[in-house]
Amino acid sequence: MKKLFATAVTAIGLLAAAIPAMAQNYPNRSIKLIVPYSAGGVTDQLGRTFAEFAGKRLGQPIIIENKTGANGTLGAVQMLNTDPAGYTLTMIPIGVFRMPHITGAQYDPLKDLTYISTVCGFNYYIAVNASSPWKTLAELVDYSKKKTGPVSYGTPGAYSSQHIGMAQLGEKAGADWTHIPFKGDADAMAGLLGNHIQAVVSASSVLPYVTTGKMRVLAALGDKRSPDLPNVPTLKEQGYPIVHTSPFGFAGPKGMDPAVVKKLEDAFRDVYNDPQFQVALQKLGMSPLYMDQATYTKYARDTYLGERDALKAMVASVNK
Repeated sequence: MKKLFATAVTAIGLLAAAIPAMAQNYPNRSIKLIVPYSAGGVTDQLGRTFAEFAGKRLGQPIIIENKTGANGTLGAVQMLNTDPAGYTLTMIPIGVFRMPHITGAQYDPLKDLTYISTVCGFNYYIAVNASSPWKTLAELVDYSKKKTGPVSYGTPGAYSSQHIGMAQLGEKAGADWTHIPFKGDADAMAGLLGNHIQAVVSASSVLPYVTTGKMRVLAALGDKRSPDLPNVPTLKEQGYPIVHTSPFGFAGPKGMDPAVVKKLEDAFRDVYNDPQFQVALQKLGMSPLYMDQATYTKYARDTYLGERDALKAMVASVNK
């Protein structure tokens, strides 16, 4: 009996000693990063750019896996069945904190995720095909009111920031338009260019099309004008007190070793501070926004709890 007890104690001691060693050797193989939107969109481009920079600092490649649908929450869902060793991570859009209040979710944002950091945030825009007759937001709203023809708009998913913002605008402006959810920005862009929809509410995926003259932006959804499109007024400037911005972060499953999280946090901070990464963010039309692990964890909690009542009221209003 004493021998058995001694053996058990020895095994526990060896296991305890092995845990720091495992963290010290992390990572010793490639890491998978889930991008919860379709390939080709600005989120996918951000994920691949970030993976390249972070992989060099961690000494292992970071492989991108696209998981589309469910308003960008499939990465969070996958964390429920992911080993917490730190070899599968996910990008976290703001919808991860909202969907539990809107449609329900399999995961709990406060219990099932280990937040690591953020490096940037999105700017959102309302855009139309450059060949369309609408030069201003007022003209698009007026057209929808007169029901001269169908007006539908695309977003990367139901109850995304883009959908909620446009629903709010429709309610305040008395506009009559229809929401068409896509799997990501790239798909919504294709829908607009193919004239299958009349408008799109998107992140900086619209910027290249604006540069080439294929799209026209009618409004920005930020609190201030975007530095990428300084001549485009915000919704606030056009008389609609509607603001939507979106920090974008990284997380893993619950139960991650704090030492591994610290390694990731340090590497991600180094990426953020890299001047070349800042240039890459600018090219993608993203706004730099860094939060460390503690700050991001608090932001997640505050956002999830702080928006609960407002989102439930909004859903009730949209579904009337």
